[in-house]
Amino acid sequence: MRRDVLPRAISESAERAVGRKLNMATAAHLAVCLEDGKTLLRVEGVIQSVVVDDHHEPDVWDAMIPSVRPHSALILGLGGGTIASLLTRRYGAMPIVGVERDARVVTIARDAFGLGRLAHVQIVLADARQFVADCRAAFGLICVDLYTGGKLEHGVLDATFLLRVARLLTPGGIITINLWSSAYLPDQLRRIQRVLAIRDVVEVGRNVVVHCALGTQIAIQR
Repeated sequence: MRRDVLPRAISESAERAVGRKLNMATAAHLAVCLEDGKTLLRVEGVIQSVVVDDHHEPDVWDAMIPSVRPHSALILGLGGGTIASLLTRRYGAMPIVGVERDARVVTIARDAFGLGRLAHVQIVLADARQFVADCRAAFGLICVDLYTGGKLEHGVLDATFLLRVARLLTPGGIITINLWSSAYLPDQLRRIQRVLAIRDVVEVGRNVVVHCALGTQIAIQR
């Protein structure tokens, strides 16, 4: 999810172009739009995902990807699949599990954003909190991008949730968490640090991506 200003008005010709090419999807607070030549998904007016193509410019989703190729990835908050597409473009096919709770967004990801063509990407329609509670697999990269519009999902930084996420990480793996620069950020970082070891904090516009590894206590327990 990328935070920005509310969308400008889109011309009628642009709307028609998007409608013809993508069967423009709008339902309640969802909209697939064509803006400045880019196809993107807005949720409650906030950019949630962008199509990754030859004109892609680095943004917050790129900051969620580590500099070393992971052997597998879990994306909590798949959205339109920007992170999955970027991982594939940078590192080639690898096992990727994307968790998304909104069936409409899953349809958009598959049909309009190209995930239906990526056989190595498994899409799971589920609530992320329930998924991490039930999951028994392990991943080399876990991306936490859990927003509805511009609002961070409730409980994402709770110790219980972070511990469950951490236990799905393989030794030497990395967790990346997308936050928003606000007065709450210092407290959010402290909450993360109670469970995970923060390795890097990357600012991209008003977004803040936190790169984490397993904390000492979790490493000992494992």
